[in-house]
Amino acid sequence: MKGSIDDLIQILKKQKKKIISSMELKNFIYMSFWNDTPINKIYKLTFQLRNRWFLYLLRKDLFYITNPDKPFNVEEIEEQWYRKLLKNHCNNVCKQRYIWGLTALEINLYWNGVTIPENIMVVNKEKQAIETVVFEKRILFRKYEAKWKNIFSQMIKLTDEVSMFNCKNILIANLELSILECLYNFDTTNGWYIEACIKKAIKKNGKSLNLQNIEKIIKLGKHNTSLNRLYSLIRTVYPSLAEEIKKLIKKYGFLL
Repeated sequence: MKGSIDDLIQILKKQKKKIISSMELKNFIYMSFWNDTPINKIYKLTFQLRNRWFLYLLRKDLFYITNPDKPFNVEEIEEQWYRKLLKNHCNNVCKQRYIWGLTALEINLYWNGVTIPENIMVVNKEKQAIETVVFEKRILFRKYEAKWKNIFSQMIKLTDEVSMFNCKNILIANLELSILECLYNFDTTNGWYIEACIKKAIKKNGKSLNLQNIEKIIKLGKHNTSLNRLYSLIRTVYPSLAEEIKKLIKKYGFLL
């Protein structure tokens, strides 16, 4: 019998603090044993490595290489790797996409101070699914449609490119779009927080809010309900802006 688990451990030690896929782990096993190692043997070796704390499972097909003699912090792994894993995962799923909704609004407001969300929504034109980034952190892929037509190509024009820690050149919904998306299918559980963020954004950026962007969105037949909610929310916060929004609603949609 060629090799042993100790040979495999020596290979992993050279890769410590790195993330490897299940396929990469399988290749390391092949290097330590033989190229046709049976699948049940691979499962057994993987279990032993996890049980001895040389591997830590991040998700179904991904492992973090650890050192049993040095404790690690799950939050540190998330902070170090989440954004990169998110971008890589998205690259494998869709060529074009952007981050929408509350996360986009938070980035518009707080920039690098945004915490890692439990769920991040990613708009694209190819896939509708819920998938795991790392641990319990998930991506909610969704398509953008109006009147049974995919309008992603129009919506992606309403985005901004930003760079954050460990993640460069990502697209997020611009301020106007992210506000309307937050008010779409309104999340009553976090409603108070969403409304607080929107009010803060309006107080901070009300004068520079681009009404032409809002007009482009509602002309596509999208977010009439969101715009009505925005109008009701800011009537006392920013009355003059609320009146401009009311005019847009009457012109392209209907008041609720």
